[in-house]
Amino acid sequence: MGCVFLFLVNAIAAYIPMKIRDAINLLEYKNEFNLLNYTLLVILLLAIVMAIFRIYSRQIIFRLGRQAEFDLKKTIFNHLVKQEMNYFSKQRTGDLISIISNDVQSIRALAGFAMLNILNTLIAFAFTLPRMFALNIPLTWAFLCLVPLVILSVVVLSDKIKFYQELVQQKLGEMSNFIEQNISGMAIVKSFAQEDNEVNRFNIENNSLRIEYLKLVAIRSVSGPVMRSIASFGSILVLYFGGKGVIESSFDLGDFAAYTLFVQNLIWPVASFGWLVTVVYRAQVSQKRIKKILEREPEIRDLVGAIEKRTFDSKIQFNHLGKDIKKSETIAIVGTIASGKSFFANQLMRMFEVEDNQIVIDGICIRKIKLDSLRSIFTLVPQETFLFSTTVEENIAYAADLSHEEVVTLAKIVFLDEEIDNFPNGYQTIVGEKGITLSGGQKQRISIARALAVNPEVIIFDDAFSSLDNISTSNILKNILELRKGKTTIFITHKIQITELMDRIFVMDNFSIVEEGDYEYLKENGTLFKELLEAAKEKSNEG
Repeated sequence: MGCVFLFLVNAIAAYIPMKIRDAINLLEYKNEFNLLNYTLLVILLLAIVMAIFRIYSRQIIFRLGRQAEFDLKKTIFNHLVKQEMNYFSKQRTGDLISIISNDVQSIRALAGFAMLNILNTLIAFAFTLPRMFALNIPLTWAFLCLVPLVILSVVVLSDKIKFYQELVQQKLGEMSNFIEQNISGMAIVKSFAQEDNEVNRFNIENNSLRIEYLKLVAIRSVSGPVMRSIASFGSILVLYFGGKGVIESSFDLGDFAAYTLFVQNLIWPVASFGWLVTVVYRAQVSQKRIKKILEREPEIRDLVGAIEKRTFDSKIQFNHLGKDIKKSETIAIVGTIASGKSFFANQLMRMFEVEDNQIVIDGICIRKIKLDSLRSIFTLVPQETFLFSTTVEENIAYAADLSHEEVVTLAKIVFLDEEIDNFPNGYQTIVGEKGITLSGGQKQRISIARALAVNPEVIIFDDAFSSLDNISTSNILKNILELRKGKTTIFITHKIQITELMDRIFVMDNFSIVEEGDYEYLKENGTLFKELLEAAKEKSNEG
């Protein structure tokens, strides 16, 4: 539809000069005022209709650019969330943000305003050139001789434009990454009194971006005037040779006026050619960066023939460890630092890849289960709590459709309800970026409540009580165990005292389970468990 309206716009634009020619020719006849007025009225109506068609063409094609931006952002984000966690540990967040914002905007500019001008140029030349040839063949060929100059200018400038555009896009990513890191880590910046140093670093990054931008602007600033000069030279050719033809009576005055208007119709497309080249190259650079993301297949993904499974009915077998966890059991996993406890939990949810039949749920290898259904069985509460910059209530109800009363009940389970009531806006208090306005213990309790809200088949608490004191931990733990009766709960912890309430305890060292049993058994017969227990007692006494 955008092309249809552009077609009509240029058809009218090619017709109006002919009517103006007729109007000028009528000036020779003093008795043709009525016909002249009629011709002028037709020209006026055509100009109004052309303006309306031009508005619609722009609205439609600009909408296409915005739709392309919308679809591309959605595609990139959908692709990113499918990547495994290891991918994000190797990527700079600022670069990804820059791609999904700055680079996508470059594609929008190409699909919108640039596409409009490219189509308009092609259609304008298609309509205008035949009429120009009909009026004056030699002059039209002279005008077209300028086209090689345009192409030569583009060839000379394009490589530098592309080179500096790539540098600018790279610098934009680095700047986005720097800003993201500083805003996220502002507490560290302030605690080490590094504000001035970070300002200096920002100035260096910002100046580096400015320098590369100025180099790109310098090339662009050459491109525009060159194209406009070539286009203006075309007008001079027409005025000189066309005017000479009028003086010599070899070129009719009306035809000369029409021909001049045809040239004016082509001046803007020629003059804007340099700008279009810049937009195209910028989009080309952005397209490469976007393509690099979209072509990257996640290392952890659904295998062919993967099945749906959203229930846990009997047991989870860890064949590589020779252990299993039965439904409704409460398990504690303890061990030395970096013994593989968190890795164990992440493998269970296929955050990291596993071998065939390494972990089996109800007789089915987890690799044969679709990722979204597998992870619906589990909820992981990590030690490093992440809260969204929204209200307390929305954070608790993040993954579940809860009423306010249900949110309050969960807050009571984690002994946070009284503290929330003292917040400025209660449950509607905004917690700030990553929960910066809350204490570590408050963030962990909201995170625990958020997991309990989902009520999955299996919850894994990965040292999720590290910021809580022993009394709070004990009280919350009792509530959790009461709430989770009949379902499986796994506690990865350094708080050895909570293991007394567990059905079984796994003791890990060097990515292996070296001891297993309940608290009383390991207290008497465990070796590493005794060491961990003694270390915990000494730490408690020191406290």
